[in-house]
Amino acid sequence: MNALRVNSYTERWAALGNALPNPKAILSVSAHWYIQDAAVTVSTAPRTIHDFGVFPRELYQVQLGGFIRNKSA
Repeated sequence: MNALRVNSYTERWAALGNALPNPKAILSVSAHWYIQDAAVTVSTAPRTIHDFGVFPRELYQVQLGGFIRNKSA
């Protein structure tokens, strides 16, 4: 599983991430929640939700830190 390995594929993605400027904002849309109405959640430090199964235990230990650097974002 590439998400847990260091190889030419993941090294290229890392290089691309380092070469691009930091985003001012990130929009994430999920179809995994079943609620009656549309909803918006805003957080400066959202927690990582592992909503998948049958993957290596190490993948569940990955925590993606997120925060807003610029309040105008």
